[in-house]
Amino acid sequence: MRRTSLVLAATVAAGLLSTGTASASDWTMSYLPLPPGGSGTARVAGTNGAGGYAGTADGRLVTWNGGTVVDHGVPDGYTRVEAADENASGSVLGSAVYYSEGSHYPGKHAFAFENGEFQFLGKVPGYYNSQALGTNDRGDVVGTVFNDIRYGSTAAFWPSGDREHPVKLDVPPLLSPVDIDQDGTILLNEQFGGTWLWKDGVLRQLVLPDGLRESRGIAIRNGKVLASTQLGDRLWTAFDTSQEVPSGMSTMALNGSGLVTGWVSPRIPTAWSPGDPVTALPSPGNAYGTVVGENGEIAGTLESGIDGIPVVWRRG
Repeated sequence: MRRTSLVLAATVAAGLLSTGTASASDWTMSYLPLPPGGSGTARVAGTNGAGGYAGTADGRLVTWNGGTVVDHGVPDGYTRVEAADENASGSVLGSAVYYSEGSHYPGKHAFAFENGEFQFLGKVPGYYNSQALGTNDRGDVVGTVFNDIRYGSTAAFWPSGDREHPVKLDVPPLLSPVDIDQDGTILLNEQFGGTWLWKDGVLRQLVLPDGLRESRGIAIRNGKVLASTQLGDRLWTAFDTSQEVPSGMSTMALNGSGLVTGWVSPRIPTAWSPGDPVTALPSPGNAYGTVVGENGEIAGTLESGIDGIPVVWRRG
C-alpha cells in the first residue's frame, strides 16, 4: 500500500488540477500505529493541537503521542467507548456505552479521560444517560442527556469548574448541540431548520444566503463556523457573514486559523483555507480528514474495514 501512494497521489492531484483543486506537493502522509492484537482499524476523533491524537480502536479508547499508541481500554461495566474530542491539555472526551438487561438500545455515560483515568461526568437530575459531543481548552463540555434514546435527547452543558453538576441548556427542544468554542459559544442544529449559536443564554441564528432555508453545523473554532447546506458547505466568519467552500468539498473539521479538512468525491482527502484553492492530500486510496490541529496537522481515515486506518498529513 505504501509503495503505491506517491504514484496514486500524483494521479489524483493531476486529475483535480483541471477542476481548480491544487496538488498536494507540500503535504506528506504517515500512518498512526495501531494497538497490537486488534482488527487493524481505528478512528481519530480529536487532537490536542500539538501532535497528540485520540480515538478508538476496536471500541477501546486509544491515544497517540510522539509516534506511540496507548490502549486505555474500556471502563469496567461498559461494552465500548465512543471518543468525541480532545483539548489542548490532552483531556479526551467521550462516552462509555452499555446495554441494560433485556434492552436492545444503548445507554451512555459521558466521560473525560484525564491523568490516565476515566472520569465520568455528573448526570442531570431525572436523566439516566449522557453523551459527550465537544469540549474546549478550558474544559467546558457540551452534550446531550436522555433516558430512552428512542424518544430523543436534551442539550446539556458541563462547566469546567463543576462538571459534577451539569445543567440543561435553556433552548427549544428541536435544537441539538454539535460543538463548543473556546469562549463557551455552543453550536446547535435545528431539526428541519438552521444553525444556531448559544452564548450566556442568548441565541443567534446563522444567516443563510438567499434561497437557503436549512443548514447543518459541523464545527466551531475561534468564532468560525462550518456548516453544510443544500448547495454545498460554507464557512461563517461571523453569524451573518459566510463564504462557499469551493470545489464541492465536504467538510469535517477546522482549526482556529480557519484551516479546513474533509474530502471531495469520490473520497479524495482535502485541505482548504479561505483565499486558497482546495488542496488534494496524498493518499493511496479513498480517505478523508477528520480533525485539524492548531499546529496545522490534519488527521483522518484511510478507508479500510469498519473504521479504517488512522493517518496524519503534515506540510513539508
